[in-house]
Amino acid sequence: MNTRKNNTIISITGFYMNIREFINEYFKMSRYVALGSLDGILAVMGVTLAASGIASVGDANIPNYIIGLTGLSGGIAIALSNAFGSFVGERAEEVRTLRELERKMVREEGSLDDTLIHQQAKRRIYMSMITHGFSSFTGAFVPVVPFLFIGDRLTAVIATVCFCFIALSGLGIYLGKVSKESILKTSIEIIAIGIFISLVSFFIGGGHG
Repeated sequence: MNTRKNNTIISITGFYMNIREFINEYFKMSRYVALGSLDGILAVMGVTLAASGIASVGDANIPNYIIGLTGLSGGIAIALSNAFGSFVGERAEEVRTLRELERKMVREEGSLDDTLIHQQAKRRIYMSMITHGFSSFTGAFVPVVPFLFIGDRLTAVIATVCFCFIALSGLGIYLGKVSKESILKTSIEIIAIGIFISLVSFFIGGGHG
C-alpha cells in the first residue's frame, strides 16, 4: 500500500514538474509570445470592427455573436497559420544549424540525427510552434468576447476597443520587461499600432457612411 502511495506521489510530482517546466519554456520564448499575441489581438480586432461597421452601415440585422464568431474564425485561421509557419521556419533554421555544425566537426551529413543535439533542436521547433499558435489563439479572444456576450452593437464596440487596449498595454509592459527597454516607450509603440489599425478598420467598416 505504501509503495503504491509513494508511486502515486512521485507520478503527481513528476507531472507537476513537467507542467511547470513547460510553462517556463513557454514564456522564455518571448518573441513568439509577443508576435502571436499581437497578431491575434490586432488582426481579429480589425476583422471584428470592420465586420461590425459594415453590418451597421448596411442595416443588416446581424446579431453581435455572429460578428464575434466571424472574428474568432479569423483568429483560429491566424493561429493555425502562425503555428505551422513557425514549424516550417524553425525547422529549416534548426536543420541548417545542425548541418553547419556537422561540417565544422568534419562529420558526414546526418551524423548528428537522433543525438541529444538533434532532440533539443526538435524540442525548440515544437515549442515555437505551440507558443506562436497558442498565443495567437488566446489573443484572438480579446476582441470577440464583448460581441459574444453583449447584445448592443455600440456597447460591444466600445468594450472591444477598451479590452484590446488594456491587453496591448499589458503586452507592452511584458515586452518592456523582457527586452529591458522602457516599459512606457514599448507600451506607447504597441498602443499606437492598435490605434492605427482601429482607424483603418473604422474607415473600411463604414466610417465613410
